[in-house]
Amino acid sequence: MIAFYDFEVFKHDWLVVFKTTSHVYKIHNDRDKLKKILKNFSLLIGFNNHNYDDYILAELLRDKVVTEVYDLSQSIVIDKIKPKIRLNFPTIDVMQEMKQGVGLKEIEANLKLNIHETPVNFNLKRKLFDHEIEKTFRYCENDVKVTETIFNLRSDYFQSKFEIIQEFGLDSMCVKNTRAILASKVLKCRKINLPNDRLNLTYDERLDLDKIPETIRNFYIDIEKKFNAGGNFEELEKEQLEYNLNGVPHFFGFGGLHGAVDNLIYEGNMLCIDVGSYYPSLMINNNFISRASESPELYKNLYKKRMEYKAKKDGRQQVYKILLNATFGAMKSGYNKLFDPVQSNNICVNGQLILTDLIIRIASLCKIIQSNTDGLIVAYDEKNLEEILKICKEWENQYNLTLDYDYAVKIAQRDVNNYCLKYKNGKIKTKGRFGYNEGGNFERTSLSIIDMALTEYYMNDRDIDLYLIEQYKNNNIIPFQLIAKMGGTFSKIMHEIYEEKSDNDGNWQDQGYSHMIELQKINRVFATNDKKYGALYKIKIEDGVERFHKIANCPENAIVHNEEMETFDKSLINLNYYSELIKSNMIKREVGLNDFNTG
Repeated sequence: MIAFYDFEVFKHDWLVVFKTTSHVYKIHNDRDKLKKILKNFSLLIGFNNHNYDDYILAELLRDKVVTEVYDLSQSIVIDKIKPKIRLNFPTIDVMQEMKQGVGLKEIEANLKLNIHETPVNFNLKRKLFDHEIEKTFRYCENDVKVTETIFNLRSDYFQSKFEIIQEFGLDSMCVKNTRAILASKVLKCRKINLPNDRLNLTYDERLDLDKIPETIRNFYIDIEKKFNAGGNFEELEKEQLEYNLNGVPHFFGFGGLHGAVDNLIYEGNMLCIDVGSYYPSLMINNNFISRASESPELYKNLYKKRMEYKAKKDGRQQVYKILLNATFGAMKSGYNKLFDPVQSNNICVNGQLILTDLIIRIASLCKIIQSNTDGLIVAYDEKNLEEILKICKEWENQYNLTLDYDYAVKIAQRDVNNYCLKYKNGKIKTKGRFGYNEGGNFERTSLSIIDMALTEYYMNDRDIDLYLIEQYKNNNIIPFQLIAKMGGTFSKIMHEIYEEKSDNDGNWQDQGYSHMIELQKINRVFATNDKKYGALYKIKIEDGVERFHKIANCPENAIVHNEEMETFDKSLINLNYYSELIKSNMIKREVGLNDFNTG
């Protein structure tokens, strides 16, 4: 039986809530009951439990007294110490491999829930009173319910882990591992002593380096020379070369190739060219597979099996795709047995140079709109399309790679990481500042109204102010919220509140004297027309003095609403603030159709 769980630990009290599909168990300072109930469960699921709750449970199972458990809790939360104890029980952390920096309260805010923090002080030096125990249980149970919701929202991710374990007969305890660690187990990796060759690059034998611009070639040659002369690899791998390729600035280094026409608004024929399974293909074609793997054939067999399942439209192909892609990312992780950084560098550098070769070949027939790791977007004239595709085919054959094509008709591009693109079939792709154009998800909704309105403006010619009014009338209010977070380097969040000052008729005159109210660590904020509410500030102690830092994008008049969204009075919202904020995020200098030569 699966159970969701969460611990709360105080100086003289610990509480835990377990929730199954049919029952909620609440335990307070009863170790025997804990051990008895635990026997009913085959898997525990929590939020951030791999970094906290699992250790608390392990400590309690070791029969430690309450004060020792509290000391352990404090060392984890305050001192950021990772205990050496281990829980010998299968657990899943719903936070695992999620977007970094997203906490449970922020997710609750995105789900329109009450985000008030527990009113019971965790630093109490006495035992809890009954009413405090009741409040803590209520708070704890709410978090457990949200954990269950997150698990269900991420069911595809967790299902993929279960399927990997089942497909390859891995131990049930492996459910705790990330997919990258699962990949290392499937590839039978072991820790090996690697030579000091991190930046001694190997090039694809199919690549004619003489056709790559000399400046680009010399950039990598010089990096390798510096490394072999004793240069620091961390600094060398941060180096970048900016090179103008086909009229577009491109950046070369030790990541994916990136280049784009900045501030572009373009409508016309565009071809989106993507290399299928680019990095896995480079690994197989050149044997850039981690040397820690028992055999390169294991990775090649994963790829072969994936292609077989894909051809049959068998859902298991997704399991193999996940493992193939996770392998690359793990090769620069010192905590993963796949660690082999020179192979990772070989993949990245060859990926950039081979894509550069394609750009050079088609340069006279089109205009590069963007290059991004494993693909290109180009604007073309219809008369050149057949020749472009012919050259692409020759490139495929030379490098034993496969290209996939899509056709687009409209793009708004601030830069390579911020754009929205409309395909010929009407579908829209977004990234960066446009990325949450559907209103966000459980991980992020904060000010997603910006993404929504900009995408509608550029892709569908919607007026921004009319669009805002439409969302307001349809009660789609959650995208207007700003999630104001304190952050680890700050001590508290304060909200400025003004005394009301009005004339004899009750009309607001100006802002009178203000005072500060301390808020909780995470807050849901809206721009308001009510002038008595000021801005929010994060406080940092610098040289013994409190320094006020206004929260980014926080309006001058902000109202905090940490209750359920159903109780919020939307008439308090200042739509003009959002209109101005969205317009400030528009592309500043538009490059239009008349400025754009397509070859």
